[in-house]
Amino acid sequence: MVHHLPTGAKDLLPLDVAQKHWIESRLQDVFQSWGYQRIITPTLERLETLTAGGAVRPEAVIQLRDNDSEILGLRPELTASIARAYAPRLDKDRLPHPQRLYYNANIFRQLPASGYPSQQEYYQSGVELLGGSGVIADAEVLLLLAECLKQLRLDQWQIILGEAGLTSKLLKVFPRQCAQQVRHCIAHLDRVQLESLDIAEEQKNWALQLFELRGTPRDVLNKVKSLPWTSKIDHELEHLRALVETWEAFGLADRMVLDLSLIQPFDYYTGIVFEVISNNAIVAQGGRYDQLLGLYHPQGKSFPSVGFCLNLEDLQKVLGAVLPLQSPPSRWLVVATNETTPKLTQAIFAHASKLRHEHQGQSVEIELESRSPDVVRTYARSRRISQIAWVSDVDKVMVETVD
Repeated sequence: MVHHLPTGAKDLLPLDVAQKHWIESRLQDVFQSWGYQRIITPTLERLETLTAGGAVRPEAVIQLRDNDSEILGLRPELTASIARAYAPRLDKDRLPHPQRLYYNANIFRQLPASGYPSQQEYYQSGVELLGGSGVIADAEVLLLLAECLKQLRLDQWQIILGEAGLTSKLLKVFPRQCAQQVRHCIAHLDRVQLESLDIAEEQKNWALQLFELRGTPRDVLNKVKSLPWTSKIDHELEHLRALVETWEAFGLADRMVLDLSLIQPFDYYTGIVFEVISNNAIVAQGGRYDQLLGLYHPQGKSFPSVGFCLNLEDLQKVLGAVLPLQSPPSRWLVVATNETTPKLTQAIFAHASKLRHEHQGQSVEIELESRSPDVVRTYARSRRISQIAWVSDVDKVMVETVD
């Protein structure tokens, strides 16, 4: 079976690579224009590094053992690796705050124990804003994400915005023994299980109201403020209101849905949390994680941080015809017109080198076989090559434009 890929693997052929590069290069231009610098972290990490924040379960990680029998894992996301790399440095090396970092990288996820086999290797681009807090930091990340989608020419998309800190405070009204059950039901949008919980009818009604906290930001914020059982959430509401106003000031009002039921079953995000939906696919997600870096700091010191990632495979699917439909063509084909001799071989390589220098950015191929002119022209057309340089001797070149 040497000719078969392992389950979950995928080859990227030249057109796939061209489309991936089209996406990555535009994202990179946006990231750099906002002051973000690229970071590259190891593909392998200690398993405990990857799972420290609680967002990654050990069984979701492709695991290996090193020579010392230490359990390692292929990274299933980048945030943990970046937090591990920077948490000690922000303090020890007295790096200026904030640190703006971006990445283009592959990630790996374990195949499910049951069900149809899926992909195991994926590609993501994203940013992490380390050491930044407040409305301005959150607004920067959201507007940066909107600029990325604009540069990708993605027309149909909406951002679903939640606030994990606010929703956690709303959940404190429930008894501790059932608060986690309510959280689980809301995180999984499981209304049926929520209605079957053994809690007071009044509390059940409160929980059901959390399902309704979704819609236009202004409507949801007004609804939350009017709920009789909410208290001590003025700071979070004001933060959200200022963030929404900043977003809407850039003509993006119809792009946002505020959804306070958008929470995770674990305490990873501490502030805003968001997903970008396009054609029923989640093409980006992120949020604020103010406590995560403390897990990787020797003294447990944390730094407020926020970031997002874009899922390149999903973007590739929804962008469709916006992407290149063919791999990049070569511009020139250099051909020896006579029987090849050492001198003529040197001449075609020298001319190809000259063309590459004079026409930087254009690809130049060399004809490898002694094929007839008609066969050479047919090959050139198949490769969308527009110019053939027929070389008969040093400095004896005839250029032909291919129809």
